[in-house]
Amino acid sequence: MTATRIGLMGFGRIGRNVFRLLHGRDDIEVVAINDVADPEALTYLLKYDSLYGRFPGSVSYADGWLDYDGRKVRFGQAATPADTNWGEDQVDIVFDTTSRYRTREALQGHLDSGAKRVVLTSSPEVPGEIPLLIRGVNDEVLDTDPVMVAMASNTANAATPIIKALDEAFGIERIFITAVKALSKSGRLADVPTDSYRTSRAAGENIIPSETSSSEVITQVLPELEGKIAVTALNVPVPDGSTVDMTAEVGRETTVEEVNETVRRAMERIPDIIEYTADPIVSSDVRMNSHSGVYDSLATMVSGGTLVKTVVWFNNGWGYSHRVVEVAERIAGGLK
Repeated sequence: MTATRIGLMGFGRIGRNVFRLLHGRDDIEVVAINDVADPEALTYLLKYDSLYGRFPGSVSYADGWLDYDGRKVRFGQAATPADTNWGEDQVDIVFDTTSRYRTREALQGHLDSGAKRVVLTSSPEVPGEIPLLIRGVNDEVLDTDPVMVAMASNTANAATPIIKALDEAFGIERIFITAVKALSKSGRLADVPTDSYRTSRAAGENIIPSETSSSEVITQVLPELEGKIAVTALNVPVPDGSTVDMTAEVGRETTVEEVNETVRRAMERIPDIIEYTADPIVSSDVRMNSHSGVYDSLATMVSGGTLVKTVVWFNNGWGYSHRVVEVAERIAGGLK
């Protein structure tokens, strides 16, 4: 069996998550990495992770190669997709996890450098320029075998399957979403001047409002909600475990029981993507959960019959990284 060969552009949180998930597999493997940061420092962060613990195997770096369990991965420092040389390592699929290159023109550099397919682990800069996929919502995007596909954000992947289920069952007239998000690399340890006054404040000491493009992303895959959705975000000082709090005005009267049963049945069709729970969970309980989101049935509320509140938990990219690997598996099937 010939393994599908993966290249990682960027070795931050998502890149390292994907590497961990592919560790030990023979059918799909990482063969090349590019990141402008110090390779030895990145190897250290792979080996020791503050959220996920020690890497489950031997790992070291020397002379441009990452060595893990006797396997070697080329480690380059290409600054842009055009600077890469994926053909040298016969890369089939590139995961661009940098969030810097989000246009078709920029990502074309990966293809010109020898890759066969490109998966963007964020949203395209120009809506509609690159096919946008949210697993469990519009998986048919992959039926056309696109050479590039974008996978949106953690927030969109957690929220959109639930939004779709509610809209199909009750008809969403309008919906407000608040994403309450755990710490990320953009947070500052201390108050430091930045372009945004709010995000210049110490992330470990504050609840910080931030901007998000999730409404535009969600309406790309659910265009019937254009003009009906608004999303805001709050960054909070917890290491992992986030939530989306959604309040929707729906087109007919319903109850808490009907809302939960509707979501439960809808999620039965995508059990690996959204988990339904009736347990009284908190944010840390979704750490290392493989789902895009966990629907909290105990948090559902209905007021006046048509105002519906739902809550979905998600984590800092671990569940999202499972979706990335699944997309690679699907693409790989079309390449053989």
